[in-house]
This record gives sequence, structure tokens and C-alpha cells, in this order.
Amino acid sequence: MQFHRILSASRALLGYSRSVTLLMVLSCGLAVVQGASSKKEKAQAKSTPSEAKAPESAEPLQPIKYSGIWLSGKYSESEARFPVGKRYALSSAKGEGVPQLSRQLLASLRAVAQPNGRRLVDAVAPDDYAPSTTGGQAFLMACAINYEHVDSVEVGGIHKVLAEVGFDLVICDFSNKAIIATLPGRVMRVDVSKTAKVSEAQKTECLVELYNNELIKQFTKLAQARGPEIFGIGTIGVTKVTLLDEAKAVLPDFLKDSYEEFFSGVAASNFYEGVGLPMTPFSRGSDMVFCGMREGLSDAQKALAESEQEKGGGSVFALHVPDYEMELVIPTFRTVTASSNAAGQIVQNCCYSRISIKRGDLVLYSSQHEANVTNLIPKGSSQKVPWLAYSDGLNELFFKSSKQIKAQLSGPEKKQEKPVLIVKPLLLRRFLMECAPWSIVGKN
Repeated sequence: MQFHRILSASRALLGYSRSVTLLMVLSCGLAVVQGASSKKEKAQAKSTPSEAKAPESAEPLQPIKYSGIWLSGKYSESEARFPVGKRYALSSAKGEGVPQLSRQLLASLRAVAQPNGRRLVDAVAPDDYAPSTTGGQAFLMACAINYEHVDSVEVGGIHKVLAEVGFDLVICDFSNKAIIATLPGRVMRVDVSKTAKVSEAQKTECLVELYNNELIKQFTKLAQARGPEIFGIGTIGVTKVTLLDEAKAVLPDFLKDSYEEFFSGVAASNFYEGVGLPMTPFSRGSDMVFCGMREGLSDAQKALAESEQEKGGGSVFALHVPDYEMELVIPTFRTVTASSNAAGQIVQNCCYSRISIKRGDLVLYSSQHEANVTNLIPKGSSQKVPWLAYSDGLNELFFKSSKQIKAQLSGPEKKQEKPVLIVKPLLLRRFLMECAPWSIVGKN
């Protein structure tokens, strides 16, 4: 099925580059990065998280040790989960030198850091800084890779390669092994294959391009977005993702074993882009495990030895149930025909999700959300819907939902049973004030 976007929508393919239409992406290889904006939007009202300024303060920033690239999960899982990403992290964990990508990422941070600045990037400590785990706060910043996916699909006789990497800017305190802040990010790339059969080498190359180029840019952007105001705020994270059978049937094979992390990452990156709301990595309330670490602590040898002694394990960090929990229920994905003409069928690829926000047993918000993207299926093309279309719709869904939920702050309280609808504006306002105060006082 060959898709052409009818209009240049506010959210282009996969919801990231607002100045690029789906037709352009289907015509050439393109990196698609969270938060990219058109020139027109940059001239409009400042609404993206990266444009919010940290509060002025004369108090010096807590130094943060750059700690390279980590992998979420255990060493024993890294081969299956990160066949490409492991090359950028695991070598550093064994003291074999810092991978090139890690050095490039640090160089990118250094290039935009400002003396006496108030952003996270400005707090990155000199290379020789080595905090002690027994000396109080020992802050470390890392790029934690949550997942990588690569898949190929035939779209109207054209073979596409879709690559995607989800990650977090993670700040941990090694003195108590706690995660104290996370900022979510995702990068994607769609390439056109020159051959009918997409080789494993082509798939790997697509992922390598993401790691070596787009991930560095996006991580650096996240590090410039916030300052010390992200420390000590309330937390929210996706703790439950339910896919009904009809939705599972549409899910591609490469997502079926990690769909919770995937949907959590899509929601987190779009809520952060939409209203500036940071979200913790997906967790059911258990601790997070990272591997491929290079702590850079003065007593790092002991910390490394303790983590690597675990057979196939990693270093465990406290990531308990967040203050607020978000639950997602994905019932289905559907494609409906809107109209037909001489060129083919105009269809809408529709995505749905119930989004609930809770604090303990108290439900602040629960409502069904939906979004669709419009595409053209040329005559004679296959009627099978590629995952690319639904992926586009999912990003549109969660981005719009973040705006719609924030809009409820000034509305009335709502409660109905069928379908379930719960809106408690006062509690929602308190939630945003605790977890993203800049979204209330700013223009997010």
C-alpha cells in the first residue's frame, strides 16, 4: 500500500518533523527527530520545552559527571535487545576505553555549555571531576538506551527501512543509587532500499546512522532544555499498558516482546514535547537495571566490581512507583475509507487509547482519545496498511492528548460511567504544578 499525505499536517511522519510531509519521507531517506520545527513555528509563540528558561539563581549548580551511554536492562539481555547499541556502551563497562560515540556526545555537550549557565548542559563537570559515593551527592548524567527497533516494509512497490531508538537523559545519584531525573527522547529514520530485499546490513546501517548523528543532536537538545528546577519535582510515569487482541494483531513482530516500553516511550516523548511534562521510564514499581556503565567515580572500581559480579546482571537503581501513574489501554487500530477518486482511495489511519492518570487509588483523569492521519492509496496498490501509518497516528494521538488534558484545567469537573469519563481539573492542576510547574506558568 503506497501512502501519500494529502495535506502537510501539523505533525508529519511519525510525529516529529512538522515541516516534512509523508510523501517526502516516502520519496527519500530521512532522519526524523523529536522536537524538530519549521522556520515558521520557530517564529511563533515559544511553546517547546527547550525554550523555557530556568529560574535565575546565584547558587552554583551541583556538578554532574558525564557517564556516557548505558543500556536499560541486564547484560544477559543486551545481545537480543541492543544488537547495534551494545557496541556503544558495553566496551566502556569493562574498562576497555570509551566508545567513540560516547566521546562525540560529550564533545557536543561541551560545545554548547556556557560558563555560569543554569542548564543541565552547563553543569556537566570537567573530565577530571570524580565524585565519591561516600562523599554525599554524586550526580551522574547518562544517555540510557531503552530500545532499538529496525524493520522493513513494502509500500506501494517501494521497500522502506524504518529504524527507531528510544532513550532517556538520566541523572542518577550514586550515593544512594537513586534516579533523580529523566527526560525522554526518541529518534527515527526512514530510508528507501535500492534492492527488493532489504539486507541485515542495510537495517544495521540505518540504526548506526541514528546513533551516530540524530541521537547526539537530540540528547544535546534535551540537556539544554532544563536546569536544576527538574530536581525534586513530582514524578509521573507509565506503569501499565494494555493492548486488546485487535490491537495486538496489528502490532509488528519486532514490537511484540517490548510493546510496553515502546508505547510508554511514545507517550513520554510526546507529552514532553506537547506540554513539557517529564516522565520516568516504564516501570511497574520495580527497580531499574542499567548495564554498560562507566561511572567515573573516585571509588568506581568498587561500584563496577559489585555490579559486574552479578551473573548477567547490571547495576540496580531505585525507581519506585512514581507519585502519579499513567495507564494506557490501546483497543485497536483501524483504517477507514474517506473517499475515492481517479488517483485512488483517500483513507484515514486511526489510533485510539484510553489515558488514565492516578495518584494511588485516586483517579484524576480518565478518557478515551483518538487521532488519525490522512493518506492516499494509489490505484493498484496493496491494501495492507504498513505500520508506518499507524506509528504516525500514535504520535499524533499522544501529542494532541497532552494538549487536550492540559486544556481541562480551566473546564468543569466531569464524571460519567458509560463510557468512563473522569476529569478533576483542580487535581490535574496540582499534578502539573508538582510534576511540570513550567507548563502552568509558561506557554507549553
